[in-house]
Amino acid sequence: MDWKIAHRDPRVASAFAAYRDFVLGVATHYAGSRLMEQLDLSPLGDDLRLSISDDFPEGLTTIRSIRDLRNSIETGEYGQLCLRLAIVQLCTAFEVFFDAVADIHGIPASRGDSVSATCHRVSASPLVLGNRAIVQIRKLHRRLAIRSVLDNDEVLVKLTAIIEVRNCIVHSAAVVADDRTALRLRAYAIDHAVGEMLHLADNLLDDFLHYMGSHVAAFVRALP
Repeated sequence: MDWKIAHRDPRVASAFAAYRDFVLGVATHYAGSRLMEQLDLSPLGDDLRLSISDDFPEGLTTIRSIRDLRNSIETGEYGQLCLRLAIVQLCTAFEVFFDAVADIHGIPASRGDSVSATCHRVSASPLVLGNRAIVQIRKLHRRLAIRSVLDNDEVLVKLTAIIEVRNCIVHSAAVVADDRTALRLRAYAIDHAVGEMLHLADNLLDDFLHYMGSHVAAFVRALP
């Protein structure tokens, strides 16, 4: 996608540049993890020890081995873990950006605020969305009298689905905790039953990154 957006307000330009750099840093790290999955580690020998720091004597530091790494890659655990960590960071970048823009325009979101949005893919009834960034998005559009595709109900529900993936990872060890979460995940065609662990497609980070990034870019272009 095109990240080259020049905004006349230097504060907005700086916030968007920080968002872009954060997201592309996450993409670089994830691309590196995908490369690791393709490398032939056998010449290193299964018993090669991998310590996670050199701060402590050997008996006190955490040590893994090439065997552990290969097993993790071969079972798919490594790829899923890297994907989950990247999604958490992607959502962090998204929320930090909207905190910054809301602060620039003096439009905070208070605890307990929510918005109503309808997405017929998941429910005929409106959904109540309480994530702070989602609330900020709607408030910014209303208070600044701007229009962008980011304020579309279905877009807000799909963004909420991405954030719900993050919440599952952070708060329930990637397990779908309840019916409310399962319903919202379906907005992004992520279909898991309550109690199931999320198993995410390898291309989902790229999908999430472009969906979030393209809508953030449209929003920035609409800002005064």
